[in-house]
Amino acid sequence: MKKFFLILSILAVSLSSKSFAEITTADTVNPDYLKNHGYSSSIIQATQRSTAQVNGENYEPDVEKKIYEVGFIKGIRKFFMYLDPAYDDQSFFNNHEIHSSPNYQDL
Repeated sequence: MKKFFLILSILAVSLSSKSFAEITTADTVNPDYLKNHGYSSSIIQATQRSTAQVNGENYEPDVEKKIYEVGFIKGIRKFFMYLDPAYDDQSFFNNHEIHSSPNYQDL
């Protein structure tokens, strides 16, 4: 009977002990973790953008090139965005002012 209680207590202690293989929330939004678990680059970018937004940080991904900031190219892009509102302006998940139709302020 003593052996039974000893085995039962050892089993109870071992099952109730803390596991050291835990994953924190910081680990689950890590780009390497997301990439290793099969998520796409768009989801990884959206996760990083929303995490930075929640923490109040500025986030600029590698996709947004500095060439779009040149005055002449920027003007041409704004003209095409005026003609076609679905034109990609490289501000993925960053622009909260959504306009359903183009107007003169877009230029």
